[in-house]
Amino acid sequence: MRLAFTIDGLAPGGEGVGRAGGRTLFVAGTAPGDRVEVEVPAGEGPAHAGLLRVLVPGTSRVEPPCGHFGTCGGCEWLHVAYPEQLRAKERAFWERLRKLGGLDLERVEARPILASPQPLRYRTRAKLHHDRQSGRLAFFRRRSHLPVPLAECHLLEEPLDGLREALGPAIAAARLEPREVALEWSTEEGRGSALLRLPALSAETRRRAEALLRALPSLSGLVLEAEGGPLATAGQPVLRHRRDPGDPAAGRCRSRPDVFQQANRRANALLVRVALSLLAPEGEEVLELFCGAGNFTGPLAARARSLSAVEVQGPALELARADAAEAPRPGLRFFAGDALKLGHALAREGRRFGGVLLDPPREGARGIGPLLRELQVPRAVYVSCDPATLARDLEACTAAGYRVAAVQPVDMFPQTHHVEGVALLVRA
Repeated sequence: MRLAFTIDGLAPGGEGVGRAGGRTLFVAGTAPGDRVEVEVPAGEGPAHAGLLRVLVPGTSRVEPPCGHFGTCGGCEWLHVAYPEQLRAKERAFWERLRKLGGLDLERVEARPILASPQPLRYRTRAKLHHDRQSGRLAFFRRRSHLPVPLAECHLLEEPLDGLREALGPAIAAARLEPREVALEWSTEEGRGSALLRLPALSAETRRRAEALLRALPSLSGLVLEAEGGPLATAGQPVLRHRRDPGDPAAGRCRSRPDVFQQANRRANALLVRVALSLLAPEGEEVLELFCGAGNFTGPLAARARSLSAVEVQGPALELARADAAEAPRPGLRFFAGDALKLGHALAREGRRFGGVLLDPPREGARGIGPLLRELQVPRAVYVSCDPATLARDLEACTAAGYRVAAVQPVDMFPQTHHVEGVALLVRA
């Protein structure tokens, strides 16, 4: 059935949303204010409708700069003006915390969202797929595994986009067949590195990887990964970045394409600044859980009296330790292991901290509330990439005797619906 109706807003999943014929309809590729004609599936209740055409564009609609938009799944909102994206993210973020976590926004310092310094060309990292048919790197189409071989990507910093363009044909020429490719670029060093996820590793694979590096001078190193096997490296895959691209005094940090780092380095500098401002670690003994490759570790160690940083043993912790060795801090100590288990072990030893900072993976930190209570920590800052798990964990912290004092959303991923959050917890 065909219907015409007006899009009222943007849904948390990235689609435009409105009501027609008594049903809530979600339509990809639409912007608030658009008058659209859609194909609606049979049935009742909310549904995903197929966009047939935009009858009258809304005032928030802009011309997408990328020719792949509409087929490629890498962007959702390239057709939506950036201020409208920020409003939609802010609404969705607070709604998640209120509905899923029971957060009373009247009793919290609910800060306005921080915009990314660059809404386009902001990514220094990207995860793509190698399309063997075209010999190019590709994103998938929205909700499918059909590749879209890329000729351009306006999310990537221009040098990274150039590396993407060159790497696909070079991989094909080297007769490598990765299932996934993770790219990274360092503006500081003017070079990139890549992770290739391969079906298997062999001596011949390594020889082909070395040939790939020789053929592509802008690629300094590779991490080679096969399912269920150890990692191998070729060349020099470790890159160095400025912690804050706008502030050389903030120092440098190491990264590798197989280790998590924030892709938007300019927005990440804002994220770090907000987290440290809320925690106020000056003169305190601080515990950092899920320290990863040290995104917060160096800045924290520079301001706290002492810092105990916890991360599982692996490449991320090795990078963090290497950064710390280059700029030694007498009060910094690393602990290798499960973050929450080691936190409980420190509590049983009688260790007490003036503050805790945690930046867990997307699945969150289930059990963080009881741990904070056991540590008797007066304040904690929780950095999250998923509002749903943040809401769940904040509710658990409230049950453990903590109050959510302030929350700051940060836009790390313009042109998508994703949003980060930073929350300050204080002991009630």
